[in-house]
Amino acid sequence: MIDYVDPIPPVLKFFKTYIPNVPVYGNEIPTGATLPVLMIKNAGGSDYTRLQLLVRAVSSSQATQALIRAMNMIERYAGNIQGLDVMWCQHETAPMPDIDDDTGKPESWCYMRLDNCEA
Repeated sequence: MIDYVDPIPPVLKFFKTYIPNVPVYGNEIPTGATLPVLMIKNAGGSDYTRLQLLVRAVSSSQATQALIRAMNMIERYAGNIQGLDVMWCQHETAPMPDIDDDTGKPESWCYMRLDNCEA
């Protein structure tokens, strides 16, 4: 039996390596974070991991473009996530533009399916 592993720390480390010019946080974006910023949240899944990727930026187009870059990066290189045995990664939704209620800043988000042994 393989123990469950919290996917957020390994995925954070992955993005900090593969997208070093964008600050990356897990579960929440701190007040005053430099934009654009990427946040990763665990969004459920049963026998797989569903991740929510969210980018907050100064414009809707910047948020969407940064999110697409993150989506493509994790789909291409998910096998390189250290600490998780990843078999497959694919986006479940297209980028969804939105406005953050608290800050009024544009953001874009999506769900990613991460098939990993530790889910």
